[in-house]
Amino acid sequence: MSQFSVPKMRSVGATLPANTATTLYTCPANYTTKVIFLLVCNLTSGNKTVQVHWIDSSTSGTYHIVSGYTISGYNFLKFDQSYLILNAGDYISITTEAGSTMDATITVEEYFDPALGT
Repeated sequence: MSQFSVPKMRSVGATLPANTATTLYTCPANYTTKVIFLLVCNLTSGNKTVQVHWIDSSTSGTYHIVSGYTISGYNFLKFDQSYLILNAGDYISITTEAGSTMDATITVEEYFDPALGT
């Protein structure tokens, strides 16, 4: 990514409504984003499942990062050992189980490139 500008570091958090697909982060126009950290926390005492998807805007493809993963009560799911590259318009969506209470946090590096567009 050396051809891009110095990255802008950013974290975004969201409370995830139960049984609803929630867009956690969308890569802005004219940027390439490196996802370096993702955390989903189960705030309830019972086990609850979660799905995490990457939506590729260039192909309208939906790719499962996690599908039906069970997070035990008051525990979390953490991704920090590898990274994912998002292009302009790509986004990360999280769907939680009915009756769940969860939060999610994502940390990214955003690289500006005016030639990219959307």
